[in-house]
Amino acid sequence: MRKYTKKMKIMSKKKNTNNNRITQRIIGIEILRMFLCFRIVLLHYYSLNNKYILKLKNNSYQVPCFFFISFYFLYSTISNINIDKMKLRLERLLIPYIIYPIIVWIVNNLMFKIIKFNRFNRLLSIKELIIHLIIGKGIFGIGVLWFHFNLLILTLLFFISSYFIKNYFLFIFQILALFSYIMQYSNTNFNFFNNYTLIIWMSVGNLIETFPIAITSFSLASTNFLQWISANKIKYIFLSSFFLYLIFEYNIFSPLKGYSSRGIKQIIISFFLFTMFSISPFEKLNSKILVAFSIITKFTQGIYCLHFLIQYYIKLKFDEKGTFLGCIFLYIISYTLSFLGYKIFAKTKLKYLFN
Repeated sequence: MRKYTKKMKIMSKKKNTNNNRITQRIIGIEILRMFLCFRIVLLHYYSLNNKYILKLKNNSYQVPCFFFISFYFLYSTISNINIDKMKLRLERLLIPYIIYPIIVWIVNNLMFKIIKFNRFNRLLSIKELIIHLIIGKGIFGIGVLWFHFNLLILTLLFFISSYFIKNYFLFIFQILALFSYIMQYSNTNFNFFNNYTLIIWMSVGNLIETFPIAITSFSLASTNFLQWISANKIKYIFLSSFFLYLIFEYNIFSPLKGYSSRGIKQIIISFFLFTMFSISPFEKLNSKILVAFSIITKFTQGIYCLHFLIQYYIKLKFDEKGTFLGCIFLYIISYTLSFLGYKIFAKTKLKYLFN
């Protein structure tokens, strides 16, 4: 009996240690996701011009960092050829990508027919809806869904390529990432795709910018880098913070023509933020604080999509100037709607609209 009890204690200790490691990684990245999501809401909503917002717009790294996070955790799914996880990922991306534009199209058209008013002051056409469903952006709807479009295309590209050319796929993609940067820094990517009036070609240009971020993150996941820097957490966090300060405070990267993920600056910022938050000892925080973070960060998907839908009407009715308090109000409203939506559809796949 004593031997059995001793064995159970050892097993329990190991289990707790593993849970702590998992909690630390998840909480660190979830806190980063919450921070990035709030920055997106702030950039889209805040209308007043001041030095902070101008600096924020010049350092718009939040969506590239979301890509970095996403493809880091995609590595295990692809390297293990986990079909079930891949199906789940595609469902979580496709459901909001398809459903949100349809909801926007229906609601705006009903509003215009009933009260002769909507955000666009006209009826939206079927053609506009189809364009949005194809590329995740268009004249109307949720402009932020280009993020889902890029994730979908690159996820399928990575998965299919790794399946057919498993031994060479990572090396080939790393070479293609270098080629992408050559296209960006020679302005070939922007000049070529921006000349086309069809918005679908702009999406291809954006996709080319996103590709190096995805492959850098994916490559990082194939190494033991996080374990290596964990041995010197304090030094690494200090150095990362210092480098990020230099990047944000001084214009050490020359301006570059392109779309929202252009240039190596986005990868450097994303790399330092991701690695720094991954190894930061958030597990030492009070358990109640950790629970609060886990509750708040659970609905990042919903906040990311819904804030874009409702920001116009909040400005119209409550906050014409687009103030910081209005931004916080928008974040809270988006969170509340995501929370309620998740509770209503928790037993269906529609929960992926919010979670």
